[in-house]
Amino acid sequence: MTKDIFQRLKKYYADIGVGLKADAEKASIFPNTSDIGVTREMAYVRFLENHAPQKCNVRLGGFLFDENGNESKQLDILITTDTTPKFDVNDGSGKSFSPVEGTLAVISVKSTLDKKQLHDALEGLASIPLTKPLGERVHQLFILRKYDDWPFKVIYASDAIRSDTLTCHLNEYYENNGHIPVGRRVNLIHVIGKYYILRAGLGQLLHDKATGTSVAVPEGTYIRIDDADNSDVQAMTHTLDEIQNNANASTHILFSYKAIYEKIRRL
Repeated sequence: MTKDIFQRLKKYYADIGVGLKADAEKASIFPNTSDIGVTREMAYVRFLENHAPQKCNVRLGGFLFDENGNESKQLDILITTDTTPKFDVNDGSGKSFSPVEGTLAVISVKSTLDKKQLHDALEGLASIPLTKPLGERVHQLFILRKYDDWPFKVIYASDAIRSDTLTCHLNEYYENNGHIPVGRRVNLIHVIGKYYILRAGLGQLLHDKATGTSVAVPEGTYIRIDDADNSDVQAMTHTLDEIQNNANASTHILFSYKAIYEKIRRL
């Protein structure tokens, strides 16, 4: 039997989803699309700030870069570990940027996710510089798989086209762009109040409520969850779980930004 606390927590996250949906709808009062977008970004930032681990820095984004000077395209929200250098514009009230090493998650925020906006978000995520091999930066007894899939990559949308159509566009995009590494492909798409799409990890199981059985899903396959009553709860808790996992793992990595500072000093 499910304990009452978990039922209450499920309702808690469901209510947060309702609030995010309401915030998205209220933002439509603005005549300027950029104001609408910023308002919706800030609503999701507040959700992350209130629920991500304390060691996470959640900021409006800008771009990610590596120590060789490679830069990503514009990204909406960045979540970094507490040991990552800050580069906040306007004292934290505006956009910021960050080294890719030490970045735990990124979120691309869209008002209406259609094929064009999906491609725009996927291109932005694909442009994130690759993390470098861990090598001796992590203790030999600590096993950290899939560091090349950092940061966790989310597309969050207030509305979208049908889930089956979007999934077709998603699969088609990666079929046509096979050069994009798996670690630079979106991990999760969350359309508030409607559905979410998840990239299956190793050993991923898909549970069928009707039969009570679970089926293994091949790694890398995109799974679509259309259950509107539960999709927000599942998408939000999955996102927070992945952020927490990365935050915990980051404590075992010896991040160093000396190369970046030395290159600045040599100019």
